[in-house]
Amino acid sequence: MQQAVVVKAATQISALLSASLRRVHVSQVRTTWVLKRKYDDVVPLAKYGRHSRLRANTYVYEAVEYRNIKPLPDIEVILAQDIEGYGQKGEIVSVKRNLARSKLLPTGLAMYASPENIEEFAIKKEEIVEEVEETGQTPTGALTAEQLKKMNLTIPMSKHREWLLNKSHVRIAFRNSGVEVPESCITLPERPVAKPQEFSVGVTVNGVDTVQVHCLIQPWSRDMTENKEFVKPPVWVRNRTKTKIKKLAL
Repeated sequence: MQQAVVVKAATQISALLSASLRRVHVSQVRTTWVLKRKYDDVVPLAKYGRHSRLRANTYVYEAVEYRNIKPLPDIEVILAQDIEGYGQKGEIVSVKRNLARSKLLPTGLAMYASPENIEEFAIKKEEIVEEVEETGQTPTGALTAEQLKKMNLTIPMSKHREWLLNKSHVRIAFRNSGVEVPESCITLPERPVAKPQEFSVGVTVNGVDTVQVHCLIQPWSRDMTENKEFVKPPVWVRNRTKTKIKKLAL
């Protein structure tokens, strides 16, 4: 009878332990301390078959590294698409772990730089190079053209003198907006511009693609009080990417 009671109690205890273990979530925690003895010469030697008598100084340690607060290195990923501010498709770049795991990897914009993925993208990169050779346009040039389409170029011209717009005026306006464009890449509108108005100028990128950039003439006077009437629009439209291109190489 007593044996049956003991077996029943053991079964109940085992069931309770199993239920409690199911509620325990085991996860890896980086709480490792790297220590070293402060006094290396305090450990006495002992004869064969005997243990050393350790002193109090033997248990004094110094912290060398606490890996819980040590920043982890960046992750190398392969970009699956052109990402402004990081690189072009097929490039291997190093990014922060949080950025890679929260944005790039889950959305398919990048993948781990494993040997298999590197070999796969090496083949795709050759295809991209062949496509560039056929079209004559580089990925950077295509990105530059797309960015120029989102631009509002304000060209200040004299308010009290007669003038006729030329390529030099447009080039200086581009430079003041942070974009270097040579005059040989600028195409003026067919009708001459001699008064304040809105129009578009053509910009040829790498001698392949020509994009139209929206322009606006700003009447300018040396008397700053007369310039308050003009409201200058933003250089870049609202749907542009967060990373602004300060200087575009054409």
